[in-house]
Amino acid sequence: MMFLRLSFCLLILLISSPSLFSQVQKDTLSKPKKESLLDILVTQELPRVALEMDLKMLFDDRRMMNYQKAVATITFDDGEVWTDDIKLKTRGVYRSQKCDNPPLKLKYKKKMLKKRGLNKNNEFKLVYPCRLGKDYEKYVFKEYLVYKLNNVLTDRSLRVQLIDLEIRDSLDNLAPITTKGFLIEHREELIDRLGAVMSDAKCMKPVHLSPYDYTLFQVFQYFIGNTDWLLPTCKNCEIVSLESGEMIPVAYDFDFSGMVNTEYAIPLSSLPVKYVTDRYFLGHEKSMAELAPVFALFQEKKATLIQTISDFDYLSKAEKKQMIRYIESFYRILNKPKLVKREFVHPMGDGMKEDY
Repeated sequence: MMFLRLSFCLLILLISSPSLFSQVQKDTLSKPKKESLLDILVTQELPRVALEMDLKMLFDDRRMMNYQKAVATITFDDGEVWTDDIKLKTRGVYRSQKCDNPPLKLKYKKKMLKKRGLNKNNEFKLVYPCRLGKDYEKYVFKEYLVYKLNNVLTDRSLRVQLIDLEIRDSLDNLAPITTKGFLIEHREELIDRLGAVMSDAKCMKPVHLSPYDYTLFQVFQYFIGNTDWLLPTCKNCEIVSLESGEMIPVAYDFDFSGMVNTEYAIPLSSLPVKYVTDRYFLGHEKSMAELAPVFALFQEKKATLIQTISDFDYLSKAEKKQMIRYIESFYRILNKPKLVKREFVHPMGDGMKEDY
């Protein structure tokens, strides 16, 4: 009874005092949002992540069906160490089946994150070399940089964090894997960060998407030389619905792009390109009115895009120069109206218009 009387009195006080009600609203709205584990990791230069699990059991499960127990130890730049029990499993389609080292999905316990004062976003994708060796580590660095280039163009893109990685066998039957890799923001965290309301419960047709965001998505894929995506099946793209009602595509998985140029990447046989480094605009015919604001963004960000590559410490000068040359070849097209019209305005036959 006492609780009900107090609640009633408080309600009367709030109603009779608009300023007090406004202050309560303000205090509620201004309450700081809890950080995620990724929010902390992206402030680090190169955190060390050690994963320990039954490696044989993990790598034998290439169907991506089962999580297994593991221990994750993160060493931050200042030397602080967090060790936690987690779950992980293999993920991906092509790389899971074809690589010696399948990509992984990590899942932290939400209770543990809460105990550390973090929010509930508890999943990450992990990319590390398909096979051991400098060439495959180089591919990881290049793919990581493609994500960073996407971040330069829009914050409606997946965040990534480079890590120093060690994967250890808990049974000591297999040699540890020591390499570099990167963590990718999970779609649930992307949704939370963008204030979105849903992800791709079902994939959409282009007419359902924000025209600007879809055009940026398509031009970015052309920019990196990637045709390994398909909208109707959400192949290598997330579809996110914002609170405003806008639906936007978010790109991921770039190892088949010309900018990364892995030795195992080949273009679709249905496309008129011979090599993955050959650009092809896989999308709807665009008008110059649609393309103009996206091209303006690319022109505005050109120096930053190139600087992102130049400032990266883990690729050789020759590899960085090659990536920058690939970027500059895109801008040579943008600066020639005839090439723009040929590549973007009327690039596809009538039979392909509705495919993507």
